[in-house]
Amino acid sequence: MALTILHSGQTGVERGADRAARAVGFPVEGFCTYERRDELGVLPVEITRDLVACTQRGARSAWRATLETASVLVIAVPDAAHPNTYTGIEALRRSARTVGVPHWLVDPKSDLDQVGERLRKFELEIDPAKPLKVMVTGPRYTRWREGERLGWRVVAQLSLTVASAPRKHRILVVDDHKDTAETACTLLRTMGHECAAATTGEQALEIASELDPDVAFLDIGLPDLSGYEVARRLRATRTRPMFLAAITGWSEALDAKRALDAGFDRHVVKPATGAIIRELLEQASTALPFINAA
Repeated sequence: MALTILHSGQTGVERGADRAARAVGFPVEGFCTYERRDELGVLPVEITRDLVACTQRGARSAWRATLETASVLVIAVPDAAHPNTYTGIEALRRSARTVGVPHWLVDPKSDLDQVGERLRKFELEIDPAKPLKVMVTGPRYTRWREGERLGWRVVAQLSLTVASAPRKHRILVVDDHKDTAETACTLLRTMGHECAAATTGEQALEIASELDPDVAFLDIGLPDLSGYEVARRLRATRTRPMFLAAITGWSEALDAKRALDAGFDRHVVKPATGAIIRELLEQASTALPFINAA
C-alpha cells in the first residue's frame, strides 16, 4: 500500500499529521500557506516547502483545495473542541460528499485500528494504479497540543496499517487451458494483485518481459515449451528475486524433483484451490526477500 498524506498546514491536527508522516517516511503534500502564517504565527520551513500559496483566506478554502486531490478524508476532532468547530466540520463533510470522497470522523476515544482496517478495505475497491492519498485534518478552534497529538496518532496508526498490509504482487499465470488461467487471474485481482495470463511458454516469456512479475504459477504440460524450460529461462533472465510455483497434474515424486531442479520453489498438484493460492502467496511474501535468482 503506497500512501501519501495530505494536509492544508493550518491546524494542530495537521501539524501533528505532518510530523508523523515525515517520521515514518510517508510522502507529504499540502496546500494554502496563507502568507506563511498559521495559528501560532509562521509555519515551519519544512512544512512551507510543500505548501503552495492560496489566494483566499480561511480554513475552508484550504480544505477544498486539498480535498480535490484526496482519495480519503480523515477528520480528527480533539476533546473540548470549540462549538464553532462543528459548523466547519459539517461544511467539510458536505464538500467531501459533493466530490465523492469517503470521509471518516475520529476523536481521542476512537478505535484507530478501525481506521486502518477501513483504509485497507477501501484500497481493494479503487483502481490499484491510482495513488492512495489520505487527507488528515481537524478543527482550527481547539487546543493546539491536543490537536497535534491526535493528528500524530492517526498517521502513526496508518503507518502500522501499511506495515502489516498483505504484500501486493505482480503475478504471471500460465496454463494451456485459457479459462483456467483467466479464472485464476480473476481471483488474484480480487485479492488486490496485478495479474496476467498466458497459455503457451513463449507467450509467458513475452508477457514476463513486460509485466516483470515477482510471482509465477506455471503449468508444466504446455503446447510448446515445457513449464520446466519456462522456469529456467525466467530464472536466467531475471535480475531480481522471483517466486515460482509449478501447478500441474503431474503428481509423481520424480515430477516434484524435476520442478525443484528447474528452479521452482513449490510443486502443487491440481486443482489449486483458493486456499492453496493464498498459502502460496503467503509463502512468496515471506520468502521473496531471501530468494536468490539463479
